[in-house]
Amino acid sequence: MLPLDACVGRSDAGGKAETLARMRAAGLPAADGMVVLADERVNAAPFASALAAALARLGGGPFAVRSSSSVEDAAGGSAAGVFESVVGVAAADVAGAIERVRASADAPAVAAYLQARGLARGRVTVAVLIQPVVAADAYGVAHSAGDVFAVEERAPGVPEWGDVRARLVGRGEAGALASGMRALEGIVGGAVDAEFARTGDAVTWLQARPLVAAPAAHASIAFPERGRWRLDAEHNPDPLSTAQASLVAFADALGVGARLRVVDRYLYVADDHAARARTLIPLDQLRRHFDDDVVPDCSRALDAADADGSLDAALAAYAHVYRRYYGEVSPSLAAARAALAVPAGAGGATLARDHMLWQLGRGEVTLDDYVARFGDHAPAWDVAVATDREKPARVQALARAMAAQPMSPRERQAQTAARTRDTTGAVDTALREILAIAEDDDLLFLRAQATVRRALLAIDPSDDVFEATLDEARARDFSRAAARRTERAAAARRVPPIAFTDGTPEWPSPRARDVLRGAASAGHARGRAVVVRALADAPSSLPADAILVVPAIIPSLTPLVAQARALVTDHGGALSHGATLAREYGVPAVLGVGSATSLPDGVELYVDAAAGRVYVLG
Repeated sequence: MLPLDACVGRSDAGGKAETLARMRAAGLPAADGMVVLADERVNAAPFASALAAALARLGGGPFAVRSSSSVEDAAGGSAAGVFESVVGVAAADVAGAIERVRASADAPAVAAYLQARGLARGRVTVAVLIQPVVAADAYGVAHSAGDVFAVEERAPGVPEWGDVRARLVGRGEAGALASGMRALEGIVGGAVDAEFARTGDAVTWLQARPLVAAPAAHASIAFPERGRWRLDAEHNPDPLSTAQASLVAFADALGVGARLRVVDRYLYVADDHAARARTLIPLDQLRRHFDDDVVPDCSRALDAADADGSLDAALAAYAHVYRRYYGEVSPSLAAARAALAVPAGAGGATLARDHMLWQLGRGEVTLDDYVARFGDHAPAWDVAVATDREKPARVQALARAMAAQPMSPRERQAQTAARTRDTTGAVDTALREILAIAEDDDLLFLRAQATVRRALLAIDPSDDVFEATLDEARARDFSRAAARRTERAAAARRVPPIAFTDGTPEWPSPRARDVLRGAASAGHARGRAVVVRALADAPSSLPADAILVVPAIIPSLTPLVAQARALVTDHGGALSHGATLAREYGVPAVLGVGSATSLPDGVELYVDAAAGRVYVLG
């Protein structure tokens, strides 16, 4: 057991206590206290006697019993609010409170925090800080914000996640708060995040730590290429796996079709319409050319690659399909689209698959029938995504949902085509048949993608193979797979630019039917609201696209913060523990909205945390 003033330079006292000791040594007003080290036995008789004497020296209580762990209040990571604190403890109950604080190291909130920061639980030590409770008119937090200090205060009895009063204090002001914050910046070595108690103009400092920098409003993206490049969200709205990004680079190097780039895991297409190795097929020959030449030829190449099983054979077949389609079929389809202004009712492979799912759900065909024709279908254009052949339960669920519709997909399509003819007049039937190729070609590309996927899985059956480049997969080097999965998850939280023009990003400005306003943090995200109206009903996990909407962030909810794409709260301020953790996790947060939990669960949201706006998308 150490007096607080003896903790200067003592790493075993934990970051919180050691910083407080340096504050007191510098002459700043901070409550005295003592520290129980991690290896001390609270239940031993000698300890009980020493504890009673120390508590008497500190005034007899009540006391605040708080953690001072090895992962708290450090540069780059604060663990704010993760461990338990017990406030208002009588002297007789301090020993029990020490045990509670120590036991909180095994709580889910701590596990989630350590996992998110890549820290090992076994290396975390928890000292316990004991100080007299400081009575005050107001309790607050403040942090460095350029030329000012941002300050939030709450009345006594209001929890730190409750409603606050925010204000700015000039850096050059002479009052106790500004002068104390300047001194604290010197102690922690830069921008500071501090807690205090205030009575009148007098301030007592309760805690200080390096300010965890908020993430940039958008990812810092270097893209030096000239021209205009648009986000291909129609085909790839999600961040790509490493293997798919490598496959995109492979396809681009073939020299046909549009130029492709992957930027921050998202796919961009050159908007210059430059012709690269293309041959136009006369429109009156295109359907026959596709059916009688392109499809059989590509199928033979893919059959041979599947029989071979190697990655090189799969890539050669993929290249063959890519060259034939983008060198011959795609340019001719573009001409057909220009000739047909109303493409509704074209039909094709997509309609055929939907209809077969409808039949499967009604028992008219078997699962084997479906897989024989559409088994290589996947819900995303990424080799990391399992095919329908691999996910029969997914297929059956889709089939049941489709069969619940009273009208078959073909009947609905026929009605749509009839309405189109009624309102636009007759349309050339031959052109409609040609445009169906735009759906039929998907089967070729899905099969080519599945062939590459099967070859990768033959190298390594784990998901690690999809976070390796093609060259790394050949060499069976999956050493960076875990780090890349983390990178991909981080990219999924970000909103990508909708385009680059000569290297300058253009960010989306979504239309909204409603806008909520609150305290800003930083960052942007788009996803679907998971609304938790009663904190006791909070789920244990969140879906991948979740924006967590809660009344407030209290310590029991911190495991969910790391899982969320963004955080929106009814109450609280931008300097609360929840906001601090959101900054550490890189989770955009808008706090103190007031009415966020009145939103319907599952509604799509765009969170502009830099501006403190939540857009409810129409």
